[in-house]
Amino acid sequence: MVKDDLVDLGCLAVTVAIAVAVATNQQGAFRAVVGVAFAFYVPGRAIVSNWPSMAAKSQVAAPVLFSLTVLTLLATLTLWAGYWHPLGLLLVECVASGIGLLTAILRRRRADQPRVAIPAAAPTAAELHDLDG
Repeated sequence: MVKDDLVDLGCLAVTVAIAVAVATNQQGAFRAVVGVAFAFYVPGRAIVSNWPSMAAKSQVAAPVLFSLTVLTLLATLTLWAGYWHPLGLLLVECVASGIGLLTAILRRRRADQPRVAIPAAAPTAAELHDLDG
């Protein structure tokens, strides 16, 4: 579980890095590398992290497949709808991926917490008196 959380936190860092790099109009290799890492892995990881049976089977292949599929589908839909705005689409993708990753982390954290047994209510004096008699 800790490994999954670290991978998801790394994906969150990539998401924030690409969003900041684009928002500040940063040019260069950093933006290109972070952009490729985001496009190939992060959205798919957000999907697979919330799908435990798939996450157990594939840590790399399924996230790459889902990332490329979802990003291609979204780009195609926005182009066909006449709303081609790559920066707006990237913002939506970053927010959706971040929400998906945070949801997965919180879900795993909740599952890792030990369950506390709630003791049954102690019998009252009236109930004990009824047993005497």
